[in-house]
Amino acid sequence: MYRISLVHAKDTHESPGSQARLADIIQEECPSLAKDALFKQSPFVPGGHAQTIYAFLGYYAYYAHSLLKPKFTREIFLLSDGGTIALDWALCKNHTNRPIVTVLSGVTGTSCDFYVRKCYKEFVRLNYSVVVVHSRGCGGSKLTTPLPFHCGFTNDYKEVVDDLHKRLPKCPLFGLSFSLGANIMTKYVGEEGENCPLVAAIAVGNPYDMYKVIKHLDSQRLSPSKIYDMAILNFLKTAFKANQSTIMSAPVEFNIRKIAQSSSIMEFTEEMTRKAFAYKSAKHLLDDSSCGPHLDNIRIPTMFLNSLDDPICIKSLIPFEKLVSNPYLVLALTVHGGHIGYMGNSWPTSWVELPVSQFFAAMLKHYHK
Repeated sequence: MYRISLVHAKDTHESPGSQARLADIIQEECPSLAKDALFKQSPFVPGGHAQTIYAFLGYYAYYAHSLLKPKFTREIFLLSDGGTIALDWALCKNHTNRPIVTVLSGVTGTSCDFYVRKCYKEFVRLNYSVVVVHSRGCGGSKLTTPLPFHCGFTNDYKEVVDDLHKRLPKCPLFGLSFSLGANIMTKYVGEEGENCPLVAAIAVGNPYDMYKVIKHLDSQRLSPSKIYDMAILNFLKTAFKANQSTIMSAPVEFNIRKIAQSSSIMEFTEEMTRKAFAYKSAKHLLDDSSCGPHLDNIRIPTMFLNSLDDPICIKSLIPFEKLVSNPYLVLALTVHGGHIGYMGNSWPTSWVELPVSQFFAAMLKHYHK
């Protein structure tokens, strides 16, 4: 009942260094994912909704803690179009050959996110550097150009990765992503194909199809899932309001009243985001933003971690056929865990950092040139 299922091609990719196949490497070197491995949810956090909400509330605890004891060093990164984004670094000094994990979080996510902090602590313990890449206008930073962000906007992440690859050529680069960030990172990895500078990537709670996941959330009128729909909508409106004057300086006809009165994510996307990026409709933007069509072109080891009781990225959106047709891809599927909750053991304890760190350690050994 609690066994983790690994879904992948019959013959996964063969490591050029060790000639071992990707699935075999995971079985031998990732005990949290190997045959008969279990994820058993905490009895104090039962079910997908409880798991999801627990992790969400953890953000506030870590945010308060970060005010008292910050762990990150902030870098303001200048983009080619004059925009800026915030990079939060851990172990950012004295780079030699230390691996660097680049992190993309969820909608308007920050380095204070519960799951980000849990993974960051594990990577620091392993002597990896960690850099959390915030979206434009998020993480306490302000927009410096009218262009905001959207769910499939890969340009900024690509610029950061290219800069790190050039600036620190001896440091192996990895990509760790969650929720909306998982869609962006996966899309980026597929767009880069053979030229992707990352050694490996992980996408946790990936929605795969942005139009369908937002339609699903917006349709939850009398369901507990409506909580997530309204929370995400509130995040988007808050980010817009914080940068309203800058966004409105673009030569685009926005209707502030309609943006403020948007009652769904789709409405907000139609009234603000698609106009900012010159798409003809919200559906056009969301379809173009989805990572699903790019899965076939991924050419680095990439692990997806999804839960069957995820109330946001539901099972019907997981593209199983595409995942088993590309030998570079592996899906780790748990029965429980909610949307990036993964609170296990008797007393609620985070689990996600274990498979994440084990996978990257194995890929560093077998795939780093």
